[in-house]
Amino acid sequence: MGSALRWLAFAICVAGLVLGQFGRTFEDVGRYAHSSDIMQSEWAATNIWLDSTECTVSRGVWLAICGDGRLSPISEHAIADDPGHALLLSAWAAMTGEPATLVDVARLNTLINTIGLVTLAALLFSLQAWITSIVLLVRGPIEFLGWMGTSPHWAFIGTVSLAGILPLAILTRSNRAWIAGGIAALAVVTLVRESIGLMGFALTLGALAATALQRPRPARLLARLALMVVLATGALLAPKWATMARDAAFPVAPAERLQTHGLSHTLYLGLGFVENKWGIRYQDEYGADLATRAGIIYCSPEYFRMMWKLYLARIVEDPVEVARIYWEKALQLLAVPTMQPGPPFGIILAIGLVHLLAATWFGLWRRVGFPQGLPIEALSLAFLGLFLAQAILALPSHLYAVPVNAFILVLFGTIVEFVARGLWTLAARFRQVTG
Repeated sequence: MGSALRWLAFAICVAGLVLGQFGRTFEDVGRYAHSSDIMQSEWAATNIWLDSTECTVSRGVWLAICGDGRLSPISEHAIADDPGHALLLSAWAAMTGEPATLVDVARLNTLINTIGLVTLAALLFSLQAWITSIVLLVRGPIEFLGWMGTSPHWAFIGTVSLAGILPLAILTRSNRAWIAGGIAALAVVTLVRESIGLMGFALTLGALAATALQRPRPARLLARLALMVVLATGALLAPKWATMARDAAFPVAPAERLQTHGLSHTLYLGLGFVENKWGIRYQDEYGADLATRAGIIYCSPEYFRMMWKLYLARIVEDPVEVARIYWEKALQLLAVPTMQPGPPFGIILAIGLVHLLAATWFGLWRRVGFPQGLPIEALSLAFLGLFLAQAILALPSHLYAVPVNAFILVLFGTIVEFVARGLWTLAARFRQVTG
């Protein structure tokens, strides 16, 4: 009965804190239905997603474009684009029997962010991190749902939240339902944004390694951990499974380009985000020009292999120049806030690291009755570190950094709960002494 009442309280908090903002945003995106550019989005790939849903309605095919009596892979039109939005919109079109619209895209982003927010808060609540969960629910609606658009970037904060479910569930030894949900969430995350899926996968491997190093270490535990590695790897390959299933089910023309962003493209062009000795520019057109000069198809497997070679060659040629580029990009992110209002990202990272190290060194987590705070805070800081790495390796753009605010909120909530529990513990001891 106690557990049921707690979850009822959680549901009431979600209804009171999240539902209102969700409803406002969900209705507000209806503005796209009245815009003069209803048939076009500023983000070119979005228009291809909508064309793909027309193909779904007419021929039942996903991740494809119907034209000239043939089926062509969507990757030939939405170049270097992750397939998640197109696939989910096609599923919606198949259910409704109508092609998707810009309103559907914005509402899909709204749903992804809402699901990410509520799911992460629910996991924290299940771990009895009550205050941390409430902090996320109080501030989260503004960060997750304050505004919405039709490019994929608007869904990334919810996607980051979902990417944290599996590693956090592993670190805290949560039940199988959370593990299974985390694996499913990782598959969705990778479909929507490959780089965020890789973050979730890397942290999952780290969580599994940390669990494997704990003692006692029964053989049964190692077998379960090995199974989770296999399942997480399968989730990471979700984009490949989706395109393979399409190719097996329908007579789609062979794809010349990969249905992915491609890491080597981002790494090499990322050297051009600041002024550099090689004249590299952070522009897709620069990469396309390199492909043309090499006589290969832009964003084809050959192109990504070429970009790996170029990237590694630049590191070998002048590692000092590469280090300078990365240092300048790191400073650009560390010196600015990702959350408004809020301190610079570097200050938040420093405060979190100092608190984690001090609380762990002095064994304070258990003393204040908050041992679960350690893995929660550690995972939050790991996400902050990965977003700093993304800024260094790719670009320190505010647009790409904002999704980390999900775990900045979790970090803040963890520190608030640590302090609150510490004060409660001191008050209890004082009462014992004076009583």
